[in-house]
Amino acid sequence: MKKYISTLIFSFAISVFGQMYQSVGGKISDAETEFPLSGVSIKVVWENNRDSVQMTTSDQEGRFFIPNVHLGRNEIIIKAEGYEVKTMPGMILTSGKQGDYYIPLNRVFVDRMQGVNITSRKNHDQTNNDAALISARLFTVEETDRFAGSRGDPARMASNFAGVQGADDSRNDIVIRGNSPAGILWRVEGIDIPNPNHFAIPGTTGGSVSIINNKILSNSDFFTGAFPAEYGNGISGAFDLKLRPGNTRKHEVSSQFGILGWDVLTEGPLNDKGASYLVTYRYSTLTMLNSLNVPIGTDAIPRYQDASFHLKFPLKNQASFSLFGMGGMSDIDIMISDKLESSRNLYGDNDRDQFFGSDMGIIGASYQKRLSDHSYFKGVVSFNHQGVDAKHQLAFFTILDTFYREDEMFNSLKLDSVVPNLDYRFQEQSLGTHLFVNNVLRPGSSLKYGIQYRRYFYTYFDSGLNLNPNLSNYWTWSTRWNAIGTGDMFIPYIQWKKRWTRALTTVAGVQSQLFGIGYSPLMKDKAPQLDHPAYEVSTAWLLPRFSASYQLNKKQRLSFGTGVHAQTQSPYIYYYQKPGSVHPYNLDMGLTKSAHYVLGWDMTLGAAGRIKVETYYQNLWDIPVEEVSSSFSLANTGSGFSRFFPNRLVNEGRAYNYGAEFTLERFFSRGFYYLFSASVFDAEYVGSDGIWRNSDFNTDYAINTLFAKEFNIGKRHIINIGGKATFAGARRFSPIDSTASVAFREYRELDELKNTERFGKPYMRFDLRISYRYNAKNVSHEFAIDLVNITNNRNILNYTYINEPPYRRVNYQLGLLPLFYYKVDFSL
Repeated sequence: MKKYISTLIFSFAISVFGQMYQSVGGKISDAETEFPLSGVSIKVVWENNRDSVQMTTSDQEGRFFIPNVHLGRNEIIIKAEGYEVKTMPGMILTSGKQGDYYIPLNRVFVDRMQGVNITSRKNHDQTNNDAALISARLFTVEETDRFAGSRGDPARMASNFAGVQGADDSRNDIVIRGNSPAGILWRVEGIDIPNPNHFAIPGTTGGSVSIINNKILSNSDFFTGAFPAEYGNGISGAFDLKLRPGNTRKHEVSSQFGILGWDVLTEGPLNDKGASYLVTYRYSTLTMLNSLNVPIGTDAIPRYQDASFHLKFPLKNQASFSLFGMGGMSDIDIMISDKLESSRNLYGDNDRDQFFGSDMGIIGASYQKRLSDHSYFKGVVSFNHQGVDAKHQLAFFTILDTFYREDEMFNSLKLDSVVPNLDYRFQEQSLGTHLFVNNVLRPGSSLKYGIQYRRYFYTYFDSGLNLNPNLSNYWTWSTRWNAIGTGDMFIPYIQWKKRWTRALTTVAGVQSQLFGIGYSPLMKDKAPQLDHPAYEVSTAWLLPRFSASYQLNKKQRLSFGTGVHAQTQSPYIYYYQKPGSVHPYNLDMGLTKSAHYVLGWDMTLGAAGRIKVETYYQNLWDIPVEEVSSSFSLANTGSGFSRFFPNRLVNEGRAYNYGAEFTLERFFSRGFYYLFSASVFDAEYVGSDGIWRNSDFNTDYAINTLFAKEFNIGKRHIINIGGKATFAGARRFSPIDSTASVAFREYRELDELKNTERFGKPYMRFDLRISYRYNAKNVSHEFAIDLVNITNNRNILNYTYINEPPYRRVNYQLGLLPLFYYKVDFSL
């Protein structure tokens, strides 16, 4: 520890006449079998001077090592007989961190008639999953740091891609093609995980701050539709995250301090046989500053911390074992009762104190073993946990005076009393496994089959004060959740990939999804005893998937994908019981289904550019809607900071989404990158009242423009300047039902006018990012500032209730948000 601290303190004093070289190493493997490849040629070309070339070959374990590589951007070119050439341009190398790469290679197609090998075109964003032929994107870790407005967050970075909306500054929900963000599937190391975000609200998949530290990630896959059969329990998209192993040759440390937190990462070898460790920890910067009595300038301080680890152990006979985990804790107190004047707060209502906390964690293990020269087995097991704890108390004031500040009206207040009105604790835990076998049947043909099983354990308790004076139980407490529950999820699947010709590749698969959910009362004195625990089963026996890719020529490709997907509902909704009910009445909700149809075309432009166009149609059915006639539908849930309290639900709702997407991109090469993505779409649903309406997520269009330019100053200094512009259609909202809102002291919509109005203007935001990196001897320093919403544009978030006419107020999204960080990387 003393060595770490000394290096951090004195790193600036290290001589500027240090080394200007670093080493590069890694492992080469077959993309289908994941077996190591020996004798592979690896060439590293320095992009500042392409005459500077270094070469080596991989050993029997597929490993390679090249010392004395130039700092800055390098291009890595990998060639092996029988495999496609792989080119990796723009790989950054700093003095404080070795380059460590795990590189899978795809086999070339063997034309048996002609006896020649045909290599495919170069593809800069080739996904890890070779069964992803359409609506899939490789997600690189460096993108989360390089691009303006991403905040080091994988979800916010994904919002730049075509078909994904990123028009909510307060949260990182992933809205894909007009679907609810609840439809996204999060996966780490091949196994499903709960919402990986701080301040996570039940039923959502996003939050304010990501728990995932991007420094622990390897290149990962992001799907926006028609994904392969191995992905289940998701109807909009999937984020398949991979964890990178630690450095197997040298101990390294990275520390970063900024507005979003102070984090430390350490990694290195555990032995001389290839075992490694990687550990991260982050603590909220604002919490530290507040503890030191530094003025923050906000009413509520978000407190959070998170950690992650990955331990990897190679075993005999080309087997491997790994342990991994990540988790975080967060809480925030939004105090109204201690205010002397009315205030505005992005996260709270203005009539109550709110105390909110959440925690999430996963711990898992994976084992992989070679079965034969053409197949391998992999098993992953994990324990998942997610919890939420919240309390509210109403604050009653006397208004002493009214005044204006910057053309807005404020009140001087005197606190009269504080009355508790909400207490809830939700906990969801599960133990699950994913077992599969991948078998290469013959060159160009592979079969993957497996099963996923997860056992869930639910605990829900909630009681609230009835605030409606028109009800008989006015000003008394009612129980709304009182359940101990269990769940069982089975997802068997099989998928076959076949390369028929040098141009045509298909992937066909099928999965089934079975879900059972059980219930018994948590507090027996608040519910009659059941004769036996309730248990309901819902099934989707046949969920086919199919995709095809046809290479028109060296530059152009057509692709098609279709599939039927299914998903359970948010668990807490199954267990809700309306005040006056003694047991939950939505346990029999079935699975929601969605059929995807996607057609795509893409063309390469030069050595590093491409155009991509996709058009799609999605048909959703069996969406839960209220049994009584209303506009309510679970198609509109999954976002925001509030839970839902539905009446009796039935699987009779429908929805559709269709649209077109365009991407023009230059991958990072020779110090320059740009991305332009545009989506136009329509997303509508029908509730039990039989009226088709715009969904909450139908903004009609979304446009993103990004660029990044890197400047090398001498051999030690690098400056990166990037910008981003985001545009989206105006959000939709429903007019307020003033009578109901006053009665319940919360914003209540006019049901018959659901989503008939829009906020005044479209969403618009401009971001700017500037970073500077300095390479000293064995240490690299990086300073960066990210100016989010640099024009301070006032984008409307929503309306919330206030306890005075007109009983609503506008909540605006974030204004100008300056973020900065300082990062230091060094070796021990």
